[in-house]
Amino acid sequence: MRLDVKLLSPAGEMPTGFDDFGDREMDVPAGATVASLVDGLNLPAEEAYMTIINGESVPLSERADRHLTDGDEVVLFPALQGGA
Repeated sequence: MRLDVKLLSPAGEMPTGFDDFGDREMDVPAGATVASLVDGLNLPAEEAYMTIINGESVPLSERADRHLTDGDEVVLFPALQGGA
């Protein structure tokens, strides 16, 4: 299956495979889940990434059960943090 993956505002340098704009087209096996995709991207462990699939937010608790389909657009971005 072919996916369009977008990484917004990564911490540090762009991970391998992403262009300068945070875009990457990738092939994943049939039956891949959001969890397996995110784990396979080797994103910085200190960042908690939010996930949006085709415009719909996927909570962390649902990533293991959410299967990807051919042509999905996956957007990942670090969770906003702050406070004083």
